[in-house]
Amino acid sequence: MTETGYVLSFRLENETKVAAVFESENDRDGCEISLGMYRSNLGPITREVWERMVGKFNGKCLE
Repeated sequence: MTETGYVLSFRLENETKVAAVFESENDRDGCEISLGMYRSNLGPITREVWERMVGKFNGKCLE
C-alpha cells in the first residue's frame, strides 16, 4: 500500500480524468469492476455516477 492508499484513475464519458483513493485494495478493485459493469449495461460514466460509485466503495474523490 502506498502512503496515500489505493488510487483508482478513470476517464469519464466527457474525457475528463478523475481519480479516487481507497483504504483497501478490494474496495478500489470493486469500484473499478462496478464502473465497467455500469458502462457495459447502463451507459456512460458521468461525474455523478463516478461520485456515487466511489462513495459506495468508501473511497474519496481526489479533486
